[in-house]
Amino acid sequence: MHMNTKTVPDLVTIEGMLDEVEEYAREIAASRCKLKRNAIGSAAYNDLLPQLSVQLDVLRLKAKHASQALEGYQDSLPEDG
Repeated sequence: MHMNTKTVPDLVTIEGMLDEVEEYAREIAASRCKLKRNAIGSAAYNDLLPQLSVQLDVLRLKAKHASQALEGYQDSLPEDG
């Protein structure tokens, strides 16, 4: 009997990951609203950029992990035919 050692994420886990991606996207939208209240290049604007940079990096990683999990799930589905 062949044992598959690769763990396939379930849809509940993937949904949770997508919820986190959505949450971080909302945080970035809120940060953008704060940026828009300041003149581009002003000290107040520039002070918000490090936070936005961190948020974007976290979003990138969370989206990458969610994408990989979804791909793993799709790859585990039986082939039509």
